[in-house]
Amino acid sequence: MLQFQVLNSAFKGKTFPFKEGLTIGSGEGAVLRAQHPDIRPLHARLSLASGRPVIELTDTTGRMLHNSTDVVRAELRHHDEITIGPLRLRVLDTSRASQVAHLDQLLSAYEETAADQVFDFAKEDLFYLVNKDPGLKRALSFVIPSRDKFLEQAQSFLARLVKGTGMEEEKVDGFMTVLKELVLNAHRHGHKFDESKQIVIRWRDLGDRVQVMIRDQGPGFDHRAVVSGATAKDAASAARERYMAGGFGGLGFQLIVRLADELQYNDAGNEVTFAVKKKADV
Repeated sequence: MLQFQVLNSAFKGKTFPFKEGLTIGSGEGAVLRAQHPDIRPLHARLSLASGRPVIELTDTTGRMLHNSTDVVRAELRHHDEITIGPLRLRVLDTSRASQVAHLDQLLSAYEETAADQVFDFAKEDLFYLVNKDPGLKRALSFVIPSRDKFLEQAQSFLARLVKGTGMEEEKVDGFMTVLKELVLNAHRHGHKFDESKQIVIRWRDLGDRVQVMIRDQGPGFDHRAVVSGATAKDAASAARERYMAGGFGGLGFQLIVRLADELQYNDAGNEVTFAVKKKADV
């Protein structure tokens, strides 16, 4: 049986069961109601498709994230995270959760602790630390100086981590390409090669995929225009236009958009989170 757990708001920790036809929104017609400008009167609906539970938008002007990816419809699985406006929900399969609840709680607690601790890559031997504490291979945050030497070392370190996750070789190549492009963007474009600045990197092994967050100390950029341009134009045209505008290279973003299974920026554009699945979709 599927349930939804509320992850924020005044109802944090509350759960409600999956029910076909249940609607989520801000209007009187919604079964589950939450008031917010970003939540439409009838925002989303739960249903069954060939016996499988799904959630889908009922208002095309609304927005819904499934594990950080914009979607209009998604099949629901244990531990998926759904975001509707500011409302965050986690999917729980109680038949499975009864067996792994304790482990999930331990891992969640560990990840929260790990997220609070940011290691200094320039001062600590993270290669040694992850072997000493294998839990760091699942969740780890560290900071590097914005210098070529440390950018290269951090990429080598993450290459070792990702290869140890069981990710398919072709997917590893894609992961490393996206990582390199985004780290270099932080250094070259975010920091304008200012070596006094730092880059924060957060690594997460989420089971079926690997997720990395990269945050620089720059002012950010118009990521919406760049990403949409990379998907709408051919690589040469995108690169030429961005070069003339003094911005990011179109070729690099062509690769990022094509190889990353998930890609999300913060509003400012100085923090990006991407994820790559460990196995190619069949």
